[in-house]
Amino acid sequence: MLDPVLPIAMYLLLGYLFKVYFKDNSKELIEFIIYFSLPAIVFNKIYNLELSFEILKLIVLFNGIIFLNLIFAFIFAKFLKLERKLFATFVIVATFGNTSFIGFSYIDAFYGQDYVVYALIYDLFGSFLILVSLGMVIINWGNAQQVNFKAISKSILYFPPIVMFFITIFFKLFDVPVFVINTTETLGATLVPLAMIAIGMKLQIKNIFYKFKAVLTAMLLKMILIPLIVYLGFLLFYNIDDTWSKVTIVEAAMPPMTMAVVLAIKGGLDETFAINALVLGVLGSLLTVTGFYYFLA
Repeated sequence: MLDPVLPIAMYLLLGYLFKVYFKDNSKELIEFIIYFSLPAIVFNKIYNLELSFEILKLIVLFNGIIFLNLIFAFIFAKFLKLERKLFATFVIVATFGNTSFIGFSYIDAFYGQDYVVYALIYDLFGSFLILVSLGMVIINWGNAQQVNFKAISKSILYFPPIVMFFITIFFKLFDVPVFVINTTETLGATLVPLAMIAIGMKLQIKNIFYKFKAVLTAMLLKMILIPLIVYLGFLLFYNIDDTWSKVTIVEAAMPPMTMAVVLAIKGGLDETFAINALVLGVLGSLLTVTGFYYFLA
């Protein structure tokens, strides 16, 4: 039953053990993923993808789900009466899911590489763009900082997967040699093991009970309530048996986003809360995301 998710658990364990007995190389691994693995996946999946109005509708749908998640996160944070810095941290970790590193891993394991393209669109034109725009506004508000829109725009334009997206759109006009396709496919395949090992290196079990009530509430909202709401919406408006529908629901159930946690920490928010949410989210996803997969199947 757990065969598809056991390799992910093993990668996490290997990363954690490597950190304990050697050192934490997660920063270098994540940089490799951002500059090589992710752009390779972008090229390999987008080059063969027929861009159409359907893709635009998917982007609108995915962004709608994230904004729905954001509204619920604000409501829950307000209900918990959190102070400003913790309020902003709660909203960030309870809204932005790990739709790339962990998302690609689960989608690849459960549905195969052909459906990673949906996760890619969800992440690139949903999670990432909203995080580095509206997400940064929330982070700066939480730390009482002035919003730097110039820096936000620059981070979007120069993000390697975004740059590769526009390069790929240009190269779709030409026939690319087979060895290029094969190379990007092989390089993109490094994302799953490297991402999981890097996250395993970030796990910090010692802070597991820090502000546990708020962390648990954020996890229940992000990983159970929101995907259930999306599931009910798909029952009404879409065919729930379509694989892309299942992929979308599973993506909505992802744990907190690694990059969101990194930006929250850099922005001066509650570091321990953010890391603890990441730890519990990754560990909990082994059960919750797998549960949604078998529920949908």
